[in-house]
Amino acid sequence: FIKLLDLSHNSLQTLNGIHIYNKVEELILDNNGVTQLSLPPMINLTSLSVNNNNLDDLQQILSNLEIAAPQLTYLSMLCNPLCPNELMSGDEDDYQMYRYHVISRLNNLKFLDSRPVTAKERADSERYKSFNGIVRATDQNIKEEELFCCRGTPLKEAKLLKPNHKRTSVAGKLRKRYVGKNSEGNRFIGNESL
Repeated sequence: FIKLLDLSHNSLQTLNGIHIYNKVEELILDNNGVTQLSLPPMINLTSLSVNNNNLDDLQQILSNLEIAAPQLTYLSMLCNPLCPNELMSGDEDDYQMYRYHVISRLNNLKFLDSRPVTAKERADSERYKSFNGIVRATDQNIKEEELFCCRGTPLKEAKLLKPNHKRTSVAGKLRKRYVGKNSEGNRFIGNESL
């Protein structure tokens, strides 16, 4: 039987016919157009790489992998809409929460996105397990007036501020603060040019 199946760079949209290779141990589907990952039972599958596709439903993929690939130890889903990264759609905290969620669902995972799963991450993922639910927004469960209840903010204005509170501009939780102590951006501009 085939141990390694590499279907990279084939412009695949679906995985129809993949059930023929149900004894494969390593499956590589990088750089295709796959939008949904529904694998048949592949009890020998230990390594799965689906980098650079159009996968966006993490819950569906993890539910499928829990059943279809119980021996999975290596998983890479980089460059997909479901995988936050600092350059495209998220920051370090978003990516870490994504890692916790995946690790908590796939018990045998040893590598995720080319980084090893540490014992600390495994323990932390168990702590975050109850908070890892993901809800996908649909037109049916969100009404426009609920989302933007007061001038474009999803917060209720009546409960936002105390009567004498000084208003400030805040666009979310501040995670990183630039203090400029290590900046070299203006070192070539003299005081006379300012």
